[in-house]
Amino acid sequence: MDASVLRKRIYKLLTFSVLMVFSILLMAFLFINHTDDSLNKATYATMNQEIDLCKQRISSKKNTDLVLLNTFARNLNMETDLNSSLLEMKKESDFSSIQFIDMNHNVYSSEKNSKLLYNDLSDEYKDKIKSGFEGKQSAFKEKNNDRLTYITPVYEDANQIVGVLCADSGLQPYMDLMKKSISGGNLYVTDLKDFYGIQKDSESNEVLAVLKNMGLSEKVSGLIGVKGQEHGIVVKKTEIQGWYLCYVNSAKSLNYSMYVMSRTTNYVLMLFVIVVILLLWIAYRMMVKNNDEMEKLAYTDQLTGAVSFARFTQLVRMYAHKNNDYSLVSLNLRRFKFMNEILGRDKSDDFLCRIVTCIKPMLKKDEIICRDSADVFYMLLIGTDENVISNRIHAIFNSIRQNTKDFCYEYEFCCGVISNSTYSFEQMLTNVMFALAQSKEMASENICFFDEEVHKKKEFENFVESNMQQALDSNCFEMVLQPKVDLDTNLVVSSEALVRWKLEDGTCLPPSSFVGIFEKNRFCSKLDFYMLRKAIQQIRKWIDMGIQPVNISVNQSKIVFYHENYITELQSLLREYDVSASYITLEVLESTVIEDFKLFNQILSEVKKLGFSVSLDDFGSGYSSLNVLSKLDIDELKIDRIFLHTDSELENKKTKWILEAIINIAKKSNIRVVVEGVESIEDDRFIRCIGANVGQGYYYSRPLAIDAFNDLIHKK
Repeated sequence: MDASVLRKRIYKLLTFSVLMVFSILLMAFLFINHTDDSLNKATYATMNQEIDLCKQRISSKKNTDLVLLNTFARNLNMETDLNSSLLEMKKESDFSSIQFIDMNHNVYSSEKNSKLLYNDLSDEYKDKIKSGFEGKQSAFKEKNNDRLTYITPVYEDANQIVGVLCADSGLQPYMDLMKKSISGGNLYVTDLKDFYGIQKDSESNEVLAVLKNMGLSEKVSGLIGVKGQEHGIVVKKTEIQGWYLCYVNSAKSLNYSMYVMSRTTNYVLMLFVIVVILLLWIAYRMMVKNNDEMEKLAYTDQLTGAVSFARFTQLVRMYAHKNNDYSLVSLNLRRFKFMNEILGRDKSDDFLCRIVTCIKPMLKKDEIICRDSADVFYMLLIGTDENVISNRIHAIFNSIRQNTKDFCYEYEFCCGVISNSTYSFEQMLTNVMFALAQSKEMASENICFFDEEVHKKKEFENFVESNMQQALDSNCFEMVLQPKVDLDTNLVVSSEALVRWKLEDGTCLPPSSFVGIFEKNRFCSKLDFYMLRKAIQQIRKWIDMGIQPVNISVNQSKIVFYHENYITELQSLLREYDVSASYITLEVLESTVIEDFKLFNQILSEVKKLGFSVSLDDFGSGYSSLNVLSKLDIDELKIDRIFLHTDSELENKKTKWILEAIINIAKKSNIRVVVEGVESIEDDRFIRCIGANVGQGYYYSRPLAIDAFNDLIHKK
């Protein structure tokens, strides 16, 4: 098994295990968190219900005592012995004592021999008595006093207050009510500082100690820790002045079943984590134990015994760190997959093993052979001299052929080599594969050394093909216009649309750098329609600006011209921009015409019916024939620039005679003659001399951007 495959499997297993552990831990954490949250909510809900019940019972007890005291106040006879009346009231109630205080602050009590004086009362007691004189009832507990006091006014008639009736009650009845209201825990009556009437359980002292060390308020609600255990706490105000109920209880007491489930889940989770960690430790020990076997699998090709690609990479880097005088060789077999089909897998594998067997003895110290996959081999050979490396590789080929004569199969090697020591290993690996790809394109077995210029050319072709569609969609192809000058009037009478590719950095690619690529990959069909649309758009703009349009010639490739929807596309463009076809000249190459005169004339007829002019471009650059002029109904003939650049005076005279003859024939056929490539005053004089109608070239003007072209035609 390949080491990388084994390592990937182990890594996948470990990754899966770790992810599983984290997933289970996360789910367990979320579950426990949800359970604890539910447990807390249930605890608080129960505590609130119980403390509300307790408040209700306390309020009911207080109201009952006040009603009884009010009854006593209404039945109090001021003309009788007040002390005796108060004593009788005490016997008929649960009050521990009853006092009457008149408007003169005389104190009467149910207690015999009581010498209680008004001035002996506390300030808080006096304030409540004063409120009673004003007609207000109250129930309160004095500080440092374990009894509850009720006060109600006494009326002589409906409106006249003659005193107040006070009654004291012990706290025990309230404590009994509190016991009945809760199911365990600790319930306290407090003024937020002192605690009394404690409802005790086994942890009451510890709970009380915690409460005394924290700032209590009516807003307190949450969890407190008592002896390492969480307890819920709720504080609520009662209707008795100065009384608050503070209830502390644990989830274990209130919701035992949920508490047990939550804790059990924690223990199970801890056990699960321990088991998983143990399993991971065992897996790690197994990985350590099998490390040597993994290295062997990783560093050796199991079929041929050659070095694996991973090990090859390491060794080359180590060698390159100290030396740079080496060559990298990539070796491949043509049609190896057919060898597999014809000879069978076993025979093919045997063939690969023999390759390694032949090469290994021919390698020098520090040289390496590696099998990457299938029939792909790499070699590190010491030295950079191309002749030496080439001879060694051919010797290897010969050795392999001698050792594989028993294979009834014709095969050829493809071989790429890079010997440039200025590259990094990564660059050399990329470049040697490029050289191998170049070798595969050759017709016969050959050794291809990496060529920087060829590589740059291929890189540029790749750039063009990778970005051409995006450039078209983004309107990165710009139209420039090269003027055509009438040789009789010296005026610009028309123009030719040329394309420039504007890159993101603002630079422009000339058409010569990419048009040839477009012709090979047939992208020129899209570009031709794009340029035709640009030209028609410009005609429309000139018309809208009130400028007399100048005829624009647009190149049409053979692919476009013979397209089945060509005429329909032309009609659609004219309708879309509402432009006359007379402003557009379609330029076709001579090679487009010669291929099929009959079909070309059919399309030409349809094009001219739409109103377009047709120009035969680059006439004379190929297998030009005057017969072409007689068979085509074209409007313009463009003479190729090669006629202007002759090597001798004799050639110049012959060129002149030929051109004069062509121009005479063209004029008699009502065909306008344009000579392109005019670059000097001599060229201009020459084409005027031979009778051409129109000149085009750098002598008159370079291709211009639209704004510059507009300025030119305005100036003219």
